[in-house]
Amino acid sequence: MSMEEGSEVSRLRLSFPRSRRAKQKPRVAIGGGVATIRNKLSSNGGCNGVGIQQNEGGVNTETIDFASTGVNHTEGGWPRDMSTTDKDQKVRYRKKVEKDDVYIHSVLQLGQKVEHCIRQNNAIDIYEMYFTDEESPMVAEPEPIKTVNVIRDPQGGQRMVTSISFSPEGGRKIAAAYSSSKFMALTDAVPKMSYIWDINTSSSPEMELHAPSWLQCIKYNSKDTHVIAAGLHNGQVSWWDTRQGPRPVESTSLEVSHAQTVTALTWMALKARTELFTVSTDGQVLWWDTRKLSQPTDTLVLDPLREDPPNISRALTATCVEYEVSMPTKLMVATEQGKVVACNRRARSPPDRISMIYNAHIAPIYAIQRNPFLLKNFMTVGDWTIKLWAEDFKESPILWTKPSPSQMRSGCWSATRSSVLFTARLDGTLDAWDLLTSWHAPSASVQVVDEGLEVVGAHDGGRLLVAGSQLGTLSLLHVPSRLVTPSDKHEKAAFTSLLERETRRERVLEARHKEHRLRERVRGGAGRPRREEESLEADDGVKQAEEEYLRRVEENGDRGSPVDNEDLKSFSSSGSAER
Repeated sequence: MSMEEGSEVSRLRLSFPRSRRAKQKPRVAIGGGVATIRNKLSSNGGCNGVGIQQNEGGVNTETIDFASTGVNHTEGGWPRDMSTTDKDQKVRYRKKVEKDDVYIHSVLQLGQKVEHCIRQNNAIDIYEMYFTDEESPMVAEPEPIKTVNVIRDPQGGQRMVTSISFSPEGGRKIAAAYSSSKFMALTDAVPKMSYIWDINTSSSPEMELHAPSWLQCIKYNSKDTHVIAAGLHNGQVSWWDTRQGPRPVESTSLEVSHAQTVTALTWMALKARTELFTVSTDGQVLWWDTRKLSQPTDTLVLDPLREDPPNISRALTATCVEYEVSMPTKLMVATEQGKVVACNRRARSPPDRISMIYNAHIAPIYAIQRNPFLLKNFMTVGDWTIKLWAEDFKESPILWTKPSPSQMRSGCWSATRSSVLFTARLDGTLDAWDLLTSWHAPSASVQVVDEGLEVVGAHDGGRLLVAGSQLGTLSLLHVPSRLVTPSDKHEKAAFTSLLERETRRERVLEARHKEHRLRERVRGGAGRPRREEESLEADDGVKQAEEEYLRRVEENGDRGSPVDNEDLKSFSSSGSAER
């Protein structure tokens, strides 16, 4: 084509109307579907005025229907005239088939194939560990205890958290009592309200609890999630129904209440679920019924001498209490004197109501709790150690930990593992102990706050812990799986055998100690009765000699003659012999 013809073609192409060129849509049939080919010129006319072709097409595909079906597997291979539900018929048929030569021949042929497969598997060690000599570049550290939420006191840290209680409805709410355990720390300027918090919305409390005094201890009713009871700093006892507002439904009067601060309370496991008991620093245990708080239903004085009537002036100062639902008449009270008093409410006489006294610690006991899986064993937290006790052995603990760097203020067992417990210290550290692994050092420790921790509580699910500090801060902690899930199904049995072994060891040591003390007592007192007997005989001899001397003097005086020399010799010899 010449230059003139090419220019003529381009002139004709450009003179063709643009709108008309755009409307042309050639259609081409492709594979049973319809495809559309659209030609479009580029905005700049393309190279040398030639446009760029772009294809846009759609293809129709076949529709496939999906359906979910099930398969029933039934036992087959039996003759039709035989019942598959009759075991005796099956056994007889198997014996008959196993005696057949065809069956034996088939088993021998199949055995060769199975043996070939087994030898192939044995030729390759599928469990072989490669690169065993090389060190791992990273060492996996155990998962720590993490703080997931922090709830601060709206009043600005003027009080400490003295008690906490999870709600029974899944533990979504926490009732916290704000007071102080320090001497003369509470004044009229310190607010008296306490709070109920929702762990999901911690920016503001869900409800305020108002009372005549500061709340020292608080507890949810396990059967009614709307009912809360609390012991007050001035000795009163109050209870709330959260549906009726922040004011208590009823409170005890000062005349019938404790004379000092209520340190602990617990709901009783009775049918009505309206009874509870409280302990106080005045040395009394009082039982109450929320339907009638005008008088306590029962009273027990913690008199260590168990006199009748008890002397309240020498009663032990109660700090915390342990009550198990499965033992409705028994309770254990820990004291500031370091003793644990085991009580039985149904005893016949007041002295018998105190069944046993344990000399647990040298300082006040701040926590006591039975093992939720092994009810015969309980732990006490006091001074700087944790001690594990057997209920029927009061002479000494069966296990105890080394003294910690700081004083322990609270403790609780794990709700999911029998050998794990948690403790809170005055330096703001929370320790997790796995006694099945080691009781010399905690399995995990975490610095929760800078101030001291006052109380710690575990959620029933085992995943959450809540710790209260001395500045009113509540810290929610997430517990790792290794402290929640048992390592194996034999963990409880292993921990039980460990406790029984230590109990037997302590019994043997105590028996040897008693035998040693008895021997020392016998050795020290062996010559004493002999000396007393000799002194009594000597006194009798002196008296006899004096009587004989006076008698003879009187006889000689009546005769009017001096005493004979032979008589004097016999008297002197008899007197010296007696001496």
